[in-house]
Amino acid sequence: MSFERFLVFGSVISWILLTYCSRFWIESVEGYLVGNRRRVIAVFRIECILTLLNVFAYGQLMRWFDDDIVKEKSLDRRKMQTIRKRCSDGLIIFLVLGQAIYFMYYAPAFLQWLLFDLTSICAGIWTNMIAFVCGFGIVNFYAGKMKMFHYTASILEIIGKVPYFNDLMWKRRSQIKFTMIITLLLSVSMFISRDWIVVKEKTIKIKNFTADGNRLKLAVISDLHAGASVYSEQINQVVEKVLENPVDAILIVGDMVDAPVAEIEDRVRPILQLPAHAPTYFVTGNHEYYYGDVQEWIRFYKNGRINVLENESTMLKGVCLAGVNDISSPKSGILNTKMDLPKAIHRCPSNTSQIVMAHNPASIREFIVDHPKELSEIDIVLSGHTHAGQFYVVIPVVYWLLPYFYGLYEIPFGGQLMVMAGSLYQGPPMKMIGMSEVWVLELLGE
Repeated sequence: MSFERFLVFGSVISWILLTYCSRFWIESVEGYLVGNRRRVIAVFRIECILTLLNVFAYGQLMRWFDDDIVKEKSLDRRKMQTIRKRCSDGLIIFLVLGQAIYFMYYAPAFLQWLLFDLTSICAGIWTNMIAFVCGFGIVNFYAGKMKMFHYTASILEIIGKVPYFNDLMWKRRSQIKFTMIITLLLSVSMFISRDWIVVKEKTIKIKNFTADGNRLKLAVISDLHAGASVYSEQINQVVEKVLENPVDAILIVGDMVDAPVAEIEDRVRPILQLPAHAPTYFVTGNHEYYYGDVQEWIRFYKNGRINVLENESTMLKGVCLAGVNDISSPKSGILNTKMDLPKAIHRCPSNTSQIVMAHNPASIREFIVDHPKELSEIDIVLSGHTHAGQFYVVIPVVYWLLPYFYGLYEIPFGGQLMVMAGSLYQGPPMKMIGMSEVWVLELLGE
């Protein structure tokens, strides 16, 4: 059995074993450890998928050398095989480093310091690369079959009249060259733009708005993901952008951290400057439940005068501001953390405008099915989570999979949903140009 087949076989078997055995490991603990262990299992499943993709990518990219080794004279063939071996080793190291990023979250502090940035950059480059590798893999699989039918063969003939497109369709080296060039351009541009924090302003009109003076100005941030490749410098840049804008309140819509308090408390500390600027409110995202005890983070925020809304509400300048726990919170193992919209808004005075902070915009689906009455009373829901894909190549997948992607939506019963791309990034230190956001929303009565 070749090593590639061994990896494929091992990944499939590992997935099956995880499916049938992980339940016992998770059920052997209680409390926040349940959510932590669920994340570990999710990481191993991701690794199984990545291994399969890496085997495919390796096979596709190494096809560069196939023709050369066959065509070269025997005197040059040895030299070509040496070059191929070196490129093979380099590619394997790159693929392993890119895949290792998820294990780095659980590595000792010294190993994280040594390798986290390297693995996260490799993971970002890999993400851009694999999209084109898979895309050309599909082209190579279907193009030959399309020649068998008159109509599709005509389409190929039209495309082939453009020499460059013809090369991309049929020549492996042209495909690999294109993949490497576009991967480099995307990765460099996204790496440079990752910390370019953009303040975006939007005016949203609300019927029968009850805010004092008929207006409310909010700074909204989300998805900081402190830890991993996000340091205190990046957090401080976001904070500085918020502090530049006079607002009535600051809302943090989940996924603040990607590590326990003991490991990254100093990285998050700049966020504690915000309450001195304006009342600051926070709700949990899914990542709050992945690493350590979320209650430690909640105490950290509360001690820093950040108001944590756990299925709770408060009055803000004539408007009821509510926050719900993340939709994934029931999987955390912590009792009484389930997202509960009725509980969150039940203290809102009648005929008062309502704003709800819910990290995952998919929460709207649950509200529509389970709480239509409460949803009909909400004027606007503020969410993050999607990162708007974070990578250009991921946009089609995210747009297809998620019910709400990015921007302002009309939702059932007359309300609105605002989905933000997040203020920083998760995992690889790369983000689409202009999509590291701080939103300043001005809510006005119609």
